[in-house]
Amino acid sequence: MRNIRWCGAACAVLLATAAALAGCSPSSRQENASDAGSSPTTASGGTLRVLIGTDATVLGYPPDIRSISDLIVSTTTLEMLGRYNEKGELEPFLAESWRVDPQNRQIEIRLKSGIKFHDGTDFDAEAVRWNLEQIRLAKKPIFNEKDTESIEAVDKSTVRIRLKTWDIGLMDVIATVEMVSPTAVQQHGKEWAADHPIGTGPFVLESWQKGVSVRFKKNENYWQKGKPYLDAIEWRVVQDPATAQAALQAGEADVYYNTSAKVARDFASESGFEVVRFEAANGAAGAALYIAGNDPKSPWANVDVRRALGYAIDRKAIVDSLLFGYGIPTNQYAVPGSWAYNDDVKIGYDPQKAKELLATAGFGGGFATTLNTSNNPNDVQLATAIQSYLAKVGIDAKLNVVDAAKHREMTGAQGSWDGLILYALRIDSDPSWNMVRNFSSWGTNTRSTARVPEFDELLKASRSVPDFAAKRDVTLRLQKKAFDEYALAAPLFVGIATTVKRKNVADDGFHRTFMVYWTPENARMTR
Repeated sequence: MRNIRWCGAACAVLLATAAALAGCSPSSRQENASDAGSSPTTASGGTLRVLIGTDATVLGYPPDIRSISDLIVSTTTLEMLGRYNEKGELEPFLAESWRVDPQNRQIEIRLKSGIKFHDGTDFDAEAVRWNLEQIRLAKKPIFNEKDTESIEAVDKSTVRIRLKTWDIGLMDVIATVEMVSPTAVQQHGKEWAADHPIGTGPFVLESWQKGVSVRFKKNENYWQKGKPYLDAIEWRVVQDPATAQAALQAGEADVYYNTSAKVARDFASESGFEVVRFEAANGAAGAALYIAGNDPKSPWANVDVRRALGYAIDRKAIVDSLLFGYGIPTNQYAVPGSWAYNDDVKIGYDPQKAKELLATAGFGGGFATTLNTSNNPNDVQLATAIQSYLAKVGIDAKLNVVDAAKHREMTGAQGSWDGLILYALRIDSDPSWNMVRNFSSWGTNTRSTARVPEFDELLKASRSVPDFAAKRDVTLRLQKKAFDEYALAAPLFVGIATTVKRKNVADDGFHRTFMVYWTPENARMTR
């Protein structure tokens, strides 16, 4: 799906853990729910005030909507053909239905009727065709000119997509493209559209004071009759967690979206608030160590050295001590219990095993290396903890702390690094997407990792499987190959994203199905 970045520079590993397409069963847990009133009265109206740590940069031109803030704020006003349910399954939303035909490499989408954009123009097949075409031309890793032959408006309510090659993950991409008015973009241009979202959603942009707040007012002509329930929604940008925490406690806000682990821990014991935990679900993010294994002169070119890394680090201790328990240790691109998790990947904390592997590789006396990290204080704290674990098995890791721009360069398409680099781990509805980005010979990220021809072939095969059973089988094989047999990287944890809200806020959908989506049309405040 989207290129959602791990917050901070590489990722704000501790500040906003996880927030960033494992189609595992999502789980959302609310703490302190027992303190809620027994029979709240539903109320319509009012303004929902939501705090967020980082302002959005693009709200109205979908090909450029990338960050967590872009996505969560834009879905206040923009909608998609489909939505994920609480089982992690795609269901039609603006679409009435869709039919996927792998044999003929074709997808046909039927649209709901009677829906209009905020500018009064029709949401119809031609509008959908135009929106999907903008994504197809944007050179995304999936759903692009190489894999998609044509997008056709068959009639007013039917769109047909013909593919050059079948890819089982395409529907996840197509169904989650935000829809904007083609007329508005064509009349005013892409730059104007970036700041002026014209969608079909329950709220209409009223004002955007960059770096301060984004305010939306109720769409009086919303296609779902009787909704939305709120009069307005205001996103307020508060970068300092302590300031945001104080504002919520003082009654100056109703929701604090995507909090730090510390803030969540503090509110967990306060009455009048709920801490909603987003566990093991679509769109979550975490951290991993990526290994420069493509330099034949480096110790990391030896697969036993790379495998030793996975045994050297106590993931659970890191989650417990640095993330206050708001994380899920993992050794692969999935979390335990999800369909994509391979129980046969046995790598875990075993420093003796790490030493044995190093000795087998000829490095029983240890060696020196570089551990690269962004200068985000939380990333540095995590890297320092990793450094101490490596020292215990004889690896002398010198920290190289770089700014966010340099870190992006090092992990990008033209970048490189020596040794190890702390970078994002993504959990999507299809884990192979991120393996393509990070480990394939044609990938666009982490280019210093070892490139393995056999793994390339398995990645290619994973894109063309006909059904979910085959997809699961090849995904489990990919997990085993990537993180055990070839040890291309050492995943550490997936963050449990948290949002704190007042207990009179209901049906908002934060952290229910996907990290960066919610249900503003259903949100309400009780009294």
